[in-house]
Amino acid sequence: MKVQNNNLLSYLQLFVLAAMLCLATPATLRASSAEVFKAAPASRVVTLTGFTRPRVGMTLVSEESAMCMSVFADMGDTIGPKGRFAILDSKFIKLEIAQLRADINRLQSDLDYFRKEADRYTKLVKRNTAAQSELDLHMRNLNGAKSKLRLTQLKLHVDQEHLRRYTLRAPAGWKVIKRYIEPGEWVTKGEKVAELGNFNTLLVPYALTVKELDKIIKMGSKVTLEFPGFDKTVEAKLERISPDFDPETRKIDADFEITSGDFKFRGGLRTELKIEMPDPGGAVVVPESALVKAYDDKFLVRPDGVRVKVLLLGKSKDGKLRVSSRAVKAGEEFLLTP
Repeated sequence: MKVQNNNLLSYLQLFVLAAMLCLATPATLRASSAEVFKAAPASRVVTLTGFTRPRVGMTLVSEESAMCMSVFADMGDTIGPKGRFAILDSKFIKLEIAQLRADINRLQSDLDYFRKEADRYTKLVKRNTAAQSELDLHMRNLNGAKSKLRLTQLKLHVDQEHLRRYTLRAPAGWKVIKRYIEPGEWVTKGEKVAELGNFNTLLVPYALTVKELDKIIKMGSKVTLEFPGFDKTVEAKLERISPDFDPETRKIDADFEITSGDFKFRGGLRTELKIEMPDPGGAVVVPESALVKAYDDKFLVRPDGVRVKVLLLGKSKDGKLRVSSRAVKAGEEFLLTP
Protein backbone atom coordinates (compact mmCIF):
# COMPACT_ATOMS: atom_id res chain seq x y z
CA MET A 1 0.00 0.00 0.00
CA LYS A 2 2.86 2.25 0.78
CA VAL A 3 4.43 1.52 -2.62
CA GLN A 4 1.19 2.46 -4.41
CA ASN A 5 1.04 5.81 -2.55
CA ASN A 6 4.61 6.58 -3.53
CA ASN A 7 3.82 5.87 -7.19
CA LEU A 8 0.75 8.07 -7.04
CA LEU A 9 2.78 10.87 -5.51
CA SER A 10 5.39 10.57 -8.26
CA TYR A 11 2.70 10.77 -10.94
CA LEU A 12 1.27 13.91 -9.37
CA GLN A 13 4.66 15.59 -9.21
CA LEU A 14 5.30 14.82 -12.90
CA PHE A 15 1.89 16.21 -13.86
CA VAL A 16 2.45 19.48 -11.95
CA LEU A 17 5.92 19.87 -13.46
CA ALA A 18 4.59 19.37 -16.99
CA ALA A 19 1.81 21.90 -16.39
CA MET A 20 4.28 24.47 -15.15
CA LEU A 21 6.49 23.98 -18.19
CA CYS A 22 3.52 24.46 -20.51
CA LEU A 23 2.53 27.67 -18.77
CA ALA A 24 6.04 29.08 -18.65
CA THR A 25 7.14 28.54 -22.25
CA PRO A 26 4.30 29.17 -24.75
CA ALA A 27 5.34 32.70 -25.71
CA THR A 28 8.95 31.67 -26.23
CA LEU A 29 7.95 28.65 -28.27
CA ARG A 30 5.59 30.75 -30.37
CA ALA A 31 8.21 33.47 -30.86
CA SER A 32 10.70 30.97 -32.16
CA SER A 33 8.26 29.53 -34.69
CA ALA A 34 5.89 32.45 -35.52
CA GLU A 35 6.53 34.75 -38.53
CA VAL A 36 7.51 38.36 -37.81
CA PHE A 37 7.62 41.58 -39.85
CA LYS A 38 9.23 44.99 -39.57
CA ALA A 39 7.05 48.06 -39.20
CA ALA A 40 7.50 50.36 -42.19
CA PRO A 41 7.38 54.17 -41.91
CA ALA A 42 4.05 55.60 -43.02
CA SER A 43 3.86 58.39 -45.57
CA ARG A 44 1.34 61.08 -46.38
CA VAL A 45 0.61 62.89 -49.63
CA VAL A 46 1.06 66.65 -49.50
CA THR A 47 -1.07 68.42 -52.10
CA LEU A 48 -0.02 71.92 -53.17
CA THR A 49 -1.96 74.23 -55.48
CA GLY A 50 -0.47 76.63 -58.02
CA PHE A 51 -1.57 78.54 -61.11
CA THR A 52 0.13 78.82 -64.48
CA ARG A 53 1.63 82.07 -65.71
CA PRO A 54 3.75 83.12 -68.72
CA ARG A 55 7.44 82.26 -68.74
CA VAL A 56 8.35 85.93 -69.22
CA GLY A 57 6.24 89.06 -69.09
CA MET A 58 7.07 92.59 -70.24
CA THR A 59 5.58 96.06 -70.46
CA LEU A 60 5.83 97.67 -73.89
CA VAL A 61 6.62 101.40 -73.61
CA SER A 62 6.70 104.06 -76.31
CA GLU A 63 10.08 105.75 -76.84
CA GLU A 64 8.59 108.60 -78.89
CA SER A 65 5.74 111.09 -78.58
CA ALA A 66 3.35 111.07 -81.52
CA MET A 67 -0.17 110.17 -82.61
CA CYS A 68 -1.00 106.47 -82.92
CA MET A 69 -1.80 105.65 -86.54
CA SER A 70 -2.59 101.90 -86.30
CA VAL A 71 -2.47 98.95 -83.89
CA PHE A 72 -1.88 95.44 -85.22
CA ALA A 73 -2.77 93.28 -82.19
CA ASP A 74 -5.56 93.31 -79.62
CA MET A 75 -5.80 91.64 -76.23
CA GLY A 76 -5.28 87.88 -76.62
CA ASP A 77 -3.70 88.17 -80.08
CA THR A 78 -0.29 86.80 -80.96
CA ILE A 79 2.42 89.15 -82.21
CA GLY A 80 3.19 88.40 -85.88
CA PRO A 81 6.53 87.28 -87.31
CA LYS A 82 7.52 90.90 -88.09
CA GLY A 83 7.05 91.85 -84.46
CA ARG A 84 4.96 94.97 -85.17
CA PHE A 85 2.50 96.07 -82.49
CA ALA A 86 1.67 99.67 -83.47
CA ILE A 87 2.83 102.52 -85.71
CA LEU A 88 3.06 106.17 -84.65
CA ASP A 89 2.81 109.21 -86.94
CA SER A 90 6.33 109.79 -88.30
CA LYS A 91 5.62 112.62 -90.73
CA PHE A 92 7.73 115.28 -88.96
CA ILE A 93 10.71 113.04 -88.33
CA LYS A 94 10.71 112.07 -92.00
CA LEU A 95 10.77 115.77 -92.96
CA GLU A 96 13.76 116.31 -90.68
CA ILE A 97 15.55 113.39 -92.29
CA ALA A 98 14.90 114.81 -95.75
CA GLN A 99 16.28 118.18 -94.65
CA LEU A 100 19.41 116.59 -93.20
CA ARG A 101 20.03 114.65 -96.40
CA ALA A 102 19.83 117.92 -98.37
CA ASP A 103 22.28 119.52 -95.93
CA ILE A 104 24.65 116.60 -96.36
CA ASN A 105 24.61 117.02 -100.15
CA ARG A 106 25.35 120.75 -99.79
CA LEU A 107 28.12 120.18 -97.27
CA GLN A 108 29.64 117.48 -99.44
CA SER A 109 29.75 119.96 -102.32
CA ASP A 110 31.40 122.58 -100.08
CA LEU A 111 33.89 119.98 -98.89
CA ASP A 112 34.87 119.10 -102.44
CA TYR A 113 35.35 122.79 -103.25
CA PHE A 114 37.50 123.49 -100.17
CA ARG A 115 39.58 120.40 -100.83
CA LYS A 116 40.36 121.59 -104.37
CA GLU A 117 41.22 125.07 -103.11
CA ALA A 118 43.49 123.64 -100.44
CA ASP A 119 45.26 121.43 -102.99
CA ARG A 120 45.73 124.38 -105.37
CA TYR A 121 47.13 126.68 -102.73
CA THR A 122 49.43 123.96 -101.47
CA LYS A 123 51.02 123.84 -104.92
CA LEU A 124 51.19 127.65 -105.12
CA VAL A 125 52.91 127.90 -101.75
CA LYS A 126 55.47 125.34 -102.87
CA ARG A 127 56.20 127.57 -105.89
CA ASN A 128 56.33 130.63 -103.65
CA THR A 129 53.50 132.27 -105.63
CA ALA A 130 50.99 132.41 -102.74
CA ALA A 131 51.22 133.34 -99.09
CA GLN A 132 51.18 130.70 -96.38
CA SER A 133 48.36 132.55 -94.61
CA GLU A 134 46.08 132.03 -97.60
CA LEU A 135 46.81 128.27 -97.51
CA ASP A 136 46.07 128.20 -93.78
CA LEU A 137 42.73 129.91 -94.38
CA HIS A 138 41.71 127.34 -97.01
CA MET A 139 42.83 124.45 -94.78
CA ARG A 140 40.72 125.89 -91.98
CA ASN A 141 37.71 126.08 -94.30
CA LEU A 142 38.34 122.46 -95.38
CA ASN A 143 38.50 121.15 -91.81
CA GLY A 144 35.39 123.14 -90.87
CA ALA A 145 33.48 121.63 -93.80
CA LYS A 146 34.54 118.12 -92.70
CA SER A 147 33.31 118.75 -89.15
CA LYS A 148 29.97 120.12 -90.30
CA LEU A 149 29.48 117.18 -92.66
CA ARG A 150 30.29 114.67 -89.92
CA LEU A 151 27.98 116.41 -87.43
CA THR A 152 25.12 116.44 -89.94
CA GLN A 153 25.66 112.77 -90.73
CA LEU A 154 25.46 111.95 -87.01
CA LYS A 155 22.19 113.90 -86.73
CA LEU A 156 20.87 111.90 -89.68
CA HIS A 157 21.76 108.62 -87.95
CA VAL A 158 20.03 109.81 -84.76
CA ASP A 159 16.85 110.76 -86.64
CA GLN A 160 16.87 107.45 -88.53
CA GLU A 161 17.04 105.64 -85.18
CA HIS A 162 14.14 107.74 -83.93
CA LEU A 163 12.20 106.87 -87.09
CA ARG A 164 12.76 103.18 -86.43
CA ARG A 165 11.30 103.59 -82.95
CA TYR A 166 8.08 105.08 -84.33
CA THR A 167 7.17 101.47 -85.06
CA LEU A 168 6.45 99.86 -81.70
CA ARG A 169 7.79 96.30 -81.81
CA ALA A 170 7.39 93.27 -79.57
CA PRO A 171 8.89 89.76 -79.57
CA ALA A 172 7.30 87.61 -82.27
CA GLY A 173 5.06 84.85 -80.94
CA TRP A 174 4.27 86.59 -77.66
CA LYS A 175 0.66 87.35 -76.71
CA VAL A 176 -0.98 90.62 -75.75
CA ILE A 177 -2.25 90.56 -72.17
CA LYS A 178 -3.44 94.20 -72.04
CA ARG A 179 -3.61 96.96 -74.62
CA TYR A 180 -3.63 100.60 -73.56
CA ILE A 181 -3.71 102.61 -76.81
CA GLU A 182 -6.12 103.09 -79.72
CA PRO A 183 -5.61 104.52 -83.23
CA GLY A 184 -5.89 108.30 -83.24
CA GLU A 185 -4.77 108.60 -79.62
CA TRP A 186 -1.77 110.72 -78.63
CA VAL A 187 1.03 108.62 -77.18
CA THR A 188 3.58 110.25 -74.88
CA LYS A 189 7.21 109.17 -74.58
CA GLY A 190 7.52 106.69 -71.71
CA GLU A 191 3.84 105.79 -71.74
CA LYS A 192 2.80 102.14 -71.39
CA VAL A 193 1.13 100.85 -74.54
CA ALA A 194 0.71 97.12 -73.81
CA GLU A 195 1.43 94.23 -71.46
CA LEU A 196 2.90 91.14 -73.17
CA GLY A 197 3.71 87.60 -72.14
CA ASN A 198 5.56 84.59 -73.51
CA PHE A 199 2.98 81.79 -73.20
CA ASN A 200 5.00 79.33 -75.30
CA THR A 201 6.43 78.17 -71.97
CA LEU A 202 4.49 78.24 -68.70
CA LEU A 203 5.71 78.58 -65.13
CA VAL A 204 3.90 77.38 -62.01
CA PRO A 205 5.09 78.93 -58.73
CA TYR A 206 4.94 76.92 -55.50
CA ALA A 207 6.01 77.58 -51.91
CA LEU A 208 7.89 74.53 -50.57
CA THR A 209 9.39 73.53 -47.27
CA VAL A 210 13.05 72.53 -47.17
CA LYS A 211 12.14 68.82 -46.87
CA GLU A 212 9.68 69.03 -49.78
CA LEU A 213 12.28 70.77 -51.93
CA ASP A 214 14.92 68.16 -51.05
CA LYS A 215 12.49 65.37 -51.96
CA ILE A 216 11.83 66.92 -55.40
CA ILE A 217 15.55 67.40 -56.07
CA LYS A 218 16.16 63.73 -55.19
CA MET A 219 13.46 62.83 -57.76
CA GLY A 220 15.59 64.46 -60.47
CA SER A 221 13.79 67.84 -60.25
CA LYS A 222 10.97 66.43 -62.40
CA VAL A 223 7.37 66.18 -61.21
CA THR A 224 3.91 65.43 -62.57
CA LEU A 225 1.35 68.19 -62.23
CA GLU A 226 -2.38 67.50 -62.29
CA PHE A 227 -5.07 69.78 -63.77
CA PRO A 228 -8.21 69.19 -61.67
CA GLY A 229 -10.27 71.35 -64.01
CA PHE A 230 -10.00 69.06 -67.06
CA ASP A 231 -8.53 65.80 -65.71
CA LYS A 232 -5.12 66.00 -67.36
CA THR A 233 -1.54 65.64 -66.19
CA VAL A 234 1.63 67.21 -67.51
CA GLU A 235 5.34 66.80 -66.88
CA ALA A 236 7.19 69.76 -65.36
CA LYS A 237 10.71 70.40 -64.20
CA LEU A 238 12.13 72.53 -61.43
CA GLU A 239 13.30 75.68 -63.23
CA ARG A 240 14.50 78.04 -60.51
CA ILE A 241 14.69 78.27 -56.73
CA SER A 242 14.71 81.42 -54.66
CA PRO A 243 17.79 81.71 -52.42
CA ASP A 244 15.65 83.37 -49.75
CA PHE A 245 12.54 82.23 -47.88
CA ASP A 246 9.28 83.74 -46.67
CA PRO A 247 9.66 84.48 -42.92
CA GLU A 248 5.90 84.18 -42.37
CA THR A 249 5.32 80.80 -44.01
CA ARG A 250 8.95 79.62 -43.65
CA LYS A 251 8.80 78.26 -47.17
CA ILE A 252 10.95 78.68 -50.26
CA ASP A 253 9.59 79.96 -53.57
CA ALA A 254 10.23 77.67 -56.53
CA ASP A 255 9.06 77.79 -60.16
CA PHE A 256 8.26 74.70 -62.26
CA GLU A 257 8.49 74.93 -66.06
CA ILE A 258 5.99 73.40 -68.50
CA THR A 259 7.22 73.21 -72.09
CA SER A 260 4.72 70.81 -73.69
CA GLY A 261 1.26 69.45 -73.04
CA ASP A 262 -2.04 68.50 -74.61
CA PHE A 263 -3.87 71.68 -73.63
CA LYS A 264 -4.04 75.35 -74.56
CA PHE A 265 -1.20 77.25 -72.94
CA ARG A 266 -2.51 80.20 -70.96
CA GLY A 267 -2.25 81.73 -67.51
CA GLY A 268 -4.49 80.99 -64.55
CA LEU A 269 -4.79 77.21 -65.00
CA ARG A 270 -5.10 75.51 -61.61
CA THR A 271 -2.52 72.78 -61.02
CA GLU A 272 -1.85 70.40 -58.15
CA LEU A 273 1.53 69.08 -57.07
CA LYS A 274 1.40 65.93 -54.94
CA ILE A 275 4.48 64.98 -52.90
CA GLU A 276 4.72 61.82 -50.84
CA MET A 277 6.40 62.74 -47.54
CA PRO A 278 7.14 60.82 -44.32
CA ASP A 279 4.37 61.07 -41.71
CA PRO A 280 5.38 63.82 -39.25
CA GLY A 281 3.73 61.99 -36.35
CA GLY A 282 5.93 58.90 -36.70
CA ALA A 283 3.09 56.60 -37.84
CA VAL A 284 3.98 53.17 -39.27
CA VAL A 285 2.39 50.77 -41.75
CA VAL A 286 1.54 47.22 -40.57
CA PRO A 287 -0.36 44.25 -42.07
CA GLU A 288 -3.99 43.94 -41.00
CA SER A 289 -3.31 40.42 -39.60
CA ALA A 290 -0.82 41.85 -37.08
CA LEU A 291 -3.47 43.72 -35.08
CA VAL A 292 -5.06 42.13 -32.04
CA LYS A 293 -8.41 43.54 -30.97
CA ALA A 294 -9.44 43.61 -27.33
CA TYR A 295 -12.73 45.36 -26.78
CA ASP A 296 -12.28 48.79 -28.43
CA ASP A 297 -8.47 48.76 -28.25
CA LYS A 298 -5.99 47.43 -30.79
CA PHE A 299 -2.55 45.99 -30.10
CA LEU A 300 0.62 44.87 -31.84
CA VAL A 301 2.48 41.92 -30.34
CA ARG A 302 6.25 41.85 -30.05
CA PRO A 303 8.18 38.58 -30.60
CA ASP A 304 8.52 38.20 -26.81
CA GLY A 305 4.74 38.30 -26.41
CA VAL A 306 4.47 41.85 -25.08
CA ARG A 307 1.43 43.73 -26.36
CA VAL A 308 1.72 47.35 -27.52
CA LYS A 309 -1.41 49.48 -27.72
CA VAL A 310 -1.72 51.44 -30.98
CA LEU A 311 -4.09 53.97 -32.50
CA LEU A 312 -5.59 53.01 -35.87
CA LEU A 313 -5.34 55.90 -38.35
CA GLY A 314 -6.71 54.23 -41.48
CA LYS A 315 -5.59 52.31 -44.52
CA SER A 316 -2.64 53.02 -46.78
CA LYS A 317 -2.54 52.81 -50.58
CA ASP A 318 -1.35 49.19 -50.58
CA GLY A 319 -4.18 48.00 -48.33
CA LYS A 320 -2.15 47.88 -45.12
CA LEU A 321 -3.08 49.75 -41.95
CA ARG A 322 -1.57 52.99 -40.65
CA VAL A 323 -1.13 52.97 -36.89
CA SER A 324 0.53 55.26 -34.40
CA SER A 325 2.04 54.79 -30.94
CA ARG A 326 4.85 56.37 -28.97
CA ALA A 327 6.14 52.87 -28.23
CA VAL A 328 6.30 51.81 -31.89
CA LYS A 329 9.11 52.91 -34.18
CA ALA A 330 9.75 52.13 -37.82
CA GLY A 331 12.01 49.10 -38.24
CA GLU A 332 10.87 47.29 -35.07
CA GLU A 333 9.70 43.67 -35.35
CA PHE A 334 6.23 42.38 -34.46
CA LEU A 335 4.33 39.13 -34.90
CA LEU A 336 2.60 38.82 -38.26
CA THR A 337 -0.25 36.61 -36.99
CA PRO A 338 -0.33 36.73 -33.17
